[in-house]
Amino acid sequence: MHIGLCTIADGESPVGEVMREAAAAGYDGVEIWGRGHVDGTNGTPDEARRTAIDLNLDIPTYGSYLRPGTPEFAESYEAELEIATALDANLVRVWAGNQEYGVHDPGHWKRTVSDLRELATAASERDIGVTVEKHEGTLTDDGAGARRLIERVDEPNCGLNWQPLFGMTSDAIRAEVEDLAPLSNNVHIQAVPESGATTRCALTDAFFDVEHVVRTLQAADFDGYVNVEFVRDDIDFVRAIEADLDYLRSLAR
Repeated sequence: MHIGLCTIADGESPVGEVMREAAAAGYDGVEIWGRGHVDGTNGTPDEARRTAIDLNLDIPTYGSYLRPGTPEFAESYEAELEIATALDANLVRVWAGNQEYGVHDPGHWKRTVSDLRELATAASERDIGVTVEKHEGTLTDDGAGARRLIERVDEPNCGLNWQPLFGMTSDAIRAEVEDLAPLSNNVHIQAVPESGATTRCALTDAFFDVEHVVRTLQAADFDGYVNVEFVRDDIDFVRAIEADLDYLRSLAR
């Protein structure tokens, strides 16, 4: 298991600056934010890749905002794969449509499955995997939908980007990671002090059992990245990312 930092954690800074801070803190790699950090405003894919090489950082994931199942998918996925290729990323992160599981229409489900299969095939030709984020407002908003979708797509290079959702209870997160860890090829982690809260805190103060998450991933032989996505904003950014990294390292021993 490797530990990474999502560059969106400091979306206002140039990507190179965030990468240097991640490397200095001791992160294994960075997940590149697919909007502000590769659009030419705060960096480009080529700049990010060169910086990663200089800093001996991996780029495990390109955090795109592709939405299989939507009309925009067909016209944009090739360009997003080009960015992932330029970054030499192992995975491209996507979101599963724009309807939540259980209230989705059958046509949307079928389009999303079909698009994900098409994307997985195109990505495999570039030696890239696909990771589908578990996220509100999508077909993976709950565990049942996430499991069913990944199993229905049934492509070896397509897995789940699992993350704890803050509207869940601690017990529900505990049960969900046990169920979905074997289907996951990428993980995001961040914390709030109580279920339903919106102000982020250090991972040491999370309302859910972070240690159980790490131990469950290890037991499932998870060999991908656990990426710190956002950190507390009431202390210096560098101190915040160092603290979360140190805590995750202590649990992963």
